[in-house]
Amino acid sequence: MDELALYDLTRNELRRLLNNRLPADFDLENTIAAYAYWVCTVACNRGKDWETTLQEYVDLAILYAQLESQSEQIELNLLSHELRNAASPLLDVGAGWGRFGALYAACGLQAFFGEPTNLGCQLLRRNGLTRLVCCLGQSLSFPADVFQSVVIGWVLHHDAPDVPSTTILKEIYRVIAPRGRLFSIEPLSEDFSEQKWRELVKGAGFEVERLVVFFEMPVPDKKRERYGYLAAVRKQSQQ
Repeated sequence: MDELALYDLTRNELRRLLNNRLPADFDLENTIAAYAYWVCTVACNRGKDWETTLQEYVDLAILYAQLESQSEQIELNLLSHELRNAASPLLDVGAGWGRFGALYAACGLQAFFGEPTNLGCQLLRRNGLTRLVCCLGQSLSFPADVFQSVVIGWVLHHDAPDVPSTTILKEIYRVIAPRGRLFSIEPLSEDFSEQKWRELVKGAGFEVERLVVFFEMPVPDKKRERYGYLAAVRKQSQQ
């Protein structure tokens, strides 16, 4: 089964398993779209059993979907406030299935999408987001200095050999115009603190304008999960 067919199967199974198990006024379809993407990503790229992964995400949805929905609404409000004053063209790095596509359109921005996974690229096209390049964040297939705005969400905290945050930020610096603005959203942890995030962004040649923790979510047997938002501007040249 190809990835797109697996994604559709996953959506249908999530819908069946979560039906009537979340609040009546809950946006189930939005949650299903996100969770299906992550189930397929984990199962296809990390070698985990699909059925086991599916059940894990069903359990997560029942526990946390309502809190995650609140977090997402705050996240969208923060971005919306910034993007209504941002300039085109905009690049979304690691765009996933295109969850910010409607927001960019509502803000009147010409958006381009960079996405490394085959599934993500297929879903972006299916959702009508055709200004798309399939590429890694550390090797953005765009010319230098062409974007006035860049959004990157839920990518930099990985900071792993296959997701090297320093290299990705250097690539963003290359493709964004001087005084262009960077907007980043990440989960925070001991391994990815506000200080590390700020230092990574500054080290790549950006001036951090704002860094705020916009949501904290309690997790049993763990420290509270914290989600942060950062806005920065590209300096004229590296120091």
